Amino acid sequence: MRWWFACFGLLGFSVSTQAAWLTVTGNPEEPEVDTVQVDPVAIASTGERRIMNLRVSRSRDRANWEGVPYRSYDARVAFDCRAKKAEYRFARFFMAPLWRGEPHKTTDYSNNPRPMLFIDMEPNPIDRIIRAACHRTG
Repeated sequence: MRWWFACFGLLGFSVSTQAAWLTVTGNPEEPEVDTVQVDPVAIASTGERRIMNLRVSRSRDRANWEGVPYRSYDARVAFDCRAKKAEYRFARFFMAPLWRGEPHKTTDYSNNPRPMLFIDMEPNPIDRIIRAACHRTG
């Protein structure tokens, strides 16, 4: 089952590269700025819960909560619009900014979702991301 989810996630990401991304913050043409984009078309939606694609490019090299180095990543995120929270379910990490090149690490978090946090990004875009993802929920 986990393998199937990972394959589904990769298929979804290949399709999502053609998405009309909504830029929440930053500029997707400038690698030196922090950029966050959401695919406005939900992959799945049930009541006040949505599964959506998100991508992030950082202005400098970073490491995630597991110590995985990256400069950019794209992810499958589960949004709980009522609770105003979001969790990573699947992510691909790139060493280059703006999702260039091949991902060097792919991780399935479906069995252990990680909270979406931007601890050192100012202004912190979490509220804007959740509003963008949940705009139809009201």
